Amino acid sequence: MNFRGLVGKLVLVLAGVLFLAASVVTIAYFYLQSSRQPLEGTIGVSGLRDPVTVVMDSFAIPHLYAVSEEDLFFAQGFVHASERLWQMEMFRRVAQGRLAELFGERALGADRLLRTLDLWEAAGKSLGALGEEARGVLESYAAGVNARIASWNGPLPPEFVILGIEPEPWEPLSTVAIGKVMALDLSAWRTELARFHAHAILPPEKAAYLPPAYPSWGATILRDSVPIPFESTPSEGRGENGAGRFQEVEEGLAWAPEDGELAVDPVSDAASRLEWRRTYQILARLGFHASNAWAVGRDRTAHGGSLLASDMHLGLDAPAKWYIQALHAEETGYHVAGVSLPGAPGVVVGYNRGVAWGFTNGMTDDMDFSIEVLNLDGTAYREGDGWLQFIVSPDTIWVRGREAPVVHPIRRTVRGPVITDVLPPLGATLSVLWVGDRGSTEIEGLLRMNRATDADEFDAAIQAFDSPQQNVVYAASDGTIGYRLSGTVPLHRDADGSLPVEFDRIGDWWSSFWPPSSLPAVREPDEGFIATANNLQAPNLFGLLGSDYAAPFRAGRISDRLATGSRWTWEEMAALQHDTHSGLADRVGARAAAAARRAGEDSAAVLLEAWDRDVGLNSRAASLFYAWFYRLRELVAGDEFQGEPWEEFPTMAFLRVLEEGDGPWIDDIRTDTLETLPGLEERAIRDAVEATGMRPWGELHFERSVHTLGRSALIERIFRLNVGPYPSPGGPNTVRPDDYGRWSPLDSTSWTPPYVGDYGPSERFVAMMGEKGNTGYLLLPTGQSGNPFSSHYRDMSPRWSEPRLIPVPLSRRDAEDRAVRRFQLRPTSR
Repeated sequence: MNFRGLVGKLVLVLAGVLFLAASVVTIAYFYLQSSRQPLEGTIGVSGLRDPVTVVMDSFAIPHLYAVSEEDLFFAQGFVHASERLWQMEMFRRVAQGRLAELFGERALGADRLLRTLDLWEAAGKSLGALGEEARGVLESYAAGVNARIASWNGPLPPEFVILGIEPEPWEPLSTVAIGKVMALDLSAWRTELARFHAHAILPPEKAAYLPPAYPSWGATILRDSVPIPFESTPSEGRGENGAGRFQEVEEGLAWAPEDGELAVDPVSDAASRLEWRRTYQILARLGFHASNAWAVGRDRTAHGGSLLASDMHLGLDAPAKWYIQALHAEETGYHVAGVSLPGAPGVVVGYNRGVAWGFTNGMTDDMDFSIEVLNLDGTAYREGDGWLQFIVSPDTIWVRGREAPVVHPIRRTVRGPVITDVLPPLGATLSVLWVGDRGSTEIEGLLRMNRATDADEFDAAIQAFDSPQQNVVYAASDGTIGYRLSGTVPLHRDADGSLPVEFDRIGDWWSSFWPPSSLPAVREPDEGFIATANNLQAPNLFGLLGSDYAAPFRAGRISDRLATGSRWTWEEMAALQHDTHSGLADRVGARAAAAARRAGEDSAAVLLEAWDRDVGLNSRAASLFYAWFYRLRELVAGDEFQGEPWEEFPTMAFLRVLEEGDGPWIDDIRTDTLETLPGLEERAIRDAVEATGMRPWGELHFERSVHTLGRSALIERIFRLNVGPYPSPGGPNTVRPDDYGRWSPLDSTSWTPPYVGDYGPSERFVAMMGEKGNTGYLLLPTGQSGNPFSSHYRDMSPRWSEPRLIPVPLSRRDAEDRAVRRFQLRPTSR
């Protein structure tokens, strides 16, 4: 056989293989399209008492009409499972610590951490604390989910088919566990441990910059101080460089008793560091991160009623975290619309006929760490004058690709589980105490919010919402506006909780909690508006409720804008959610311009000097500023944190370094040259000019909603699970925010464009409340459906870059006018 003939035959064989592979992919693609469940006509369902009618608008937003609440929540579970079954499966597996069953070794670290914290057991405590009514709601909802699973037509959603799994039956415990997942991610536990580690590796003169502080120019939610329900040390943290009531830490942090026994750090190898990086990447995408919410009273609105706006900032997921619904039960007069959480009944943020409400994370300190003293072999820990043996509970983790399970031993003290067994080295052994591990009844509080008819009922409902801790802003139909912090908050009597403390001091911290009625609150403030953006609640509360508040640029911008307006409309509220003015640039932008002049980068200097501080898509100055700012941050602190798995150099600490000039942080310990701040600023602007090419922000800055399986290039190419990336305005600390994950680490590439962020507003909601009726407007960054083959998987995304919200009315007539599809769930047996 000649060579040319051999080559020809090989080409034919290869072509045949490729054709066969393409055929298989094509057949599978069209087969999986039938995984979309029909939501039209009449669907027979076992478990209903009476029919439930569902009407849907052109964006597949459903309005559910039932006779009883029992049937309503059953139908809500049915619809959630129809559209978001995979998302619900993921939520439950996170709570159970069962991700490695799906994703193999890379998820093992996350499972080990989640099993150690044991969210599933914590959920069981909360389920046991619920009253009969709330448990009945959860059971009705779970029955609806299971009815959908049992009657599923065709293949399951693509994710189940790709991974070769099937959904397990839903139960009330599954719903409660979702709340624990959210509460865990809201906690500032990673920040506290990173700060603890920084104190271990830094000299005191540098560590002194890291204590959390709240600047004197920062906006607070309440203008005046509030009464403190217990004796406390006055807070000293509200100043330009205030350190707060910051707990001193033993030098070196390798704590040891006087008789010489040593603390043991069980995790110290490079593989564990890599595992932690993977763990952090997985867990960082769960739950809340930041948020905006504000309300405007009747005297400042054009229609004479109240207005409310809310956008919660989370990891941007595909499908979106939330699902928009309107829920109606005729018997009890239950009428509510807003964003629901797939896997849970009711509405999380929304409005009814009496009240509209929104959340921002309260930034309270709900997790503390005890520094334990161990004996020589690490089998016992100090308690009082003696020693106690660890309670060791072996757990079994199944890992995809392994034949045998991984045995994961969990050590516990009387205070809580030893969290440092599953983290990179911190120089100490720490056990954890967490409010979320207590039995909580937030489901009852949320249902009461959904049903509240006026401001008084709603304010009382907030006090029953005990986890996670939230700033709750509300606006009532009579024009009333109000605010209250919700949640269970431990009393920190002799320290601010911003660092771990010795085991023999922590007991007193958890002996009592803030009474719900004493948490900061206001009704009808003199300003005529209330604004929250994860900022300090009141001037005298720093260090008492928490310490790790967001830099107050968003809060200040929102407050300034609201204070200057007197005839606000809902459209203007929606536009304010898109505000991209940079308060950070207001504070330090002139430094970047001056550095450009000194460095001879005159074109960059002209752009920065003329910049109006708006981070719009066409702004070249915005590109220069953010590249300069984060490059300078890396030049200042990257040498101290090089190669470390924990990094803690917050924005407010960096601003203090810049404002003080050539302090201890400036010199690069990796060089023999003595660096100066002006020199580093000039180097940073030269690097920024080169890296950005002075291109506009819209060419360098993008936003993307990420699917769990969309990180696989092959799966993404076939199924297009991710939504985006697309050019995105705004940046860190603008009202329309962005949190680009690579800016957080302090390494030499973290600041370089392009920036593809997958954190930001997870929904937008505006409510117009008045005596003539209430109207809500909502939008998601992706779409309603969780099935990538649905036309509603991404159909809201074209609106996302503009304030084009979708009306979601409570009036049935208005809902019927917008309807393009309807179906009915009918009982097949009683």
